Amino acid sequence: MISVNQDTCIKCGACEGVCPSGAIAVKETVTYCDTCESEPKCADVCPNGALTVGDIIISDDADPVVRLNFNPSKCDQCGECISACPKSIMKLGDEEGELPLGGYCVMCQQCVDICPVDAIGMPGIKEPATREVNIEGAVYIEDCVGCGTCVSECPVEAITLSGYGEPITIDEDTCIKCGICSQTCPWNAVYISENIPTKRGKTINTFTLNNTDCIGCNTCVDACPGDFIQAKGADLSIKLPKACAACGLCEKLCPVDAITLDVTWGQATQANEEGLVRDTNKCIFDGSCALKCPTEAIRVVTKRGMELPSKKRDMGEPSFNMCARCGACAAVCPNDALQLAEVDKIIDGVTVTRNRINFNASKCDQCGDCISACPYDMLHETSKPNLPVAGFCTLCENCIERCKEEALSLK
Repeated sequence: MISVNQDTCIKCGACEGVCPSGAIAVKETVTYCDTCESEPKCADVCPNGALTVGDIIISDDADPVVRLNFNPSKCDQCGECISACPKSIMKLGDEEGELPLGGYCVMCQQCVDICPVDAIGMPGIKEPATREVNIEGAVYIEDCVGCGTCVSECPVEAITLSGYGEPITIDEDTCIKCGICSQTCPWNAVYISENIPTKRGKTINTFTLNNTDCIGCNTCVDACPGDFIQAKGADLSIKLPKACAACGLCEKLCPVDAITLDVTWGQATQANEEGLVRDTNKCIFDGSCALKCPTEAIRVVTKRGMELPSKKRDMGEPSFNMCARCGACAAVCPNDALQLAEVDKIIDGVTVTRNRINFNASKCDQCGDCISACPYDMLHETSKPNLPVAGFCTLCENCIERCKEEALSLK
């Protein structure tokens, strides 16, 4: 079976792109078929023998490992295997040309071969790589490849890049420690507040090569930190991968603009464990906290797909987002209508100081700068005269009092 070191993994998605059977899914974490530790439950429940267990020899000095064999002619898409899969990775094929079933590991090892940081391995044969990072200080940068992806994502423009391929610099006086750069960095080179970041999800909308413009200079091949791009010397061109880290160095350094890369980044998450925090194991996504918040600083999509407090319907899977009081809005507000302030709170009998956001409606001209700067996509305009802009957390604790499951607390 394969194994993934989630801490070393950079969530580039290359493994998902090469897996022939769809047995790997890369989002905030990597979900993958591990053949139920060599006792696949999917094969046990298959009523037609479409899924069977086989062995494959990976190394001459190691025991054979289990793989799954699939016979599409025997599959009637009954879904028994999907219900039995403990990783929820198996799925029915619903598009023309697809196999009727996906999500089973055939031990082809393509994921192991393509991983640029060797985060995927096979226990006892090739262990997943580990990375020792001795994080020092509130802002720590190591092995930056100079792709510049984080520069445009910084809500307060604290990051500069002297040139592509050169390491970034972060102005610590301007930096608000929101952690967006570390969550976005395709190569795990940036760490904020000594935290190992939860990576943002990403969708590669477009990644194409204009063969007519390409001159075969191989600048992109040499620049790619993950060695994803292949040279095609015979026709003076290159081959782009199906999936990669999406750092964009290839596009930025191409001398003839032959490469086009367009990426949509997913929601950022709270960067630290101080202030208002949520226990994901206790949250039931009923949205009562969002309805109780006087400044609409919490947004919940319930299990029925309703977004609260907006009451929009059909908004997708259950989710929870909230203002993290990072201060990005206050940093860009030209009129000081929003300000990052401190408030004393008693936590476990000890008085501690935590951040909150203060708002003065009389100073707000609804310019929208704060809305654009919010890294958590929480701020929004309203029609309320005393609250023309909402979505900021004052740390009033109303949500904590309302949560019956005790999923919210102060830390």
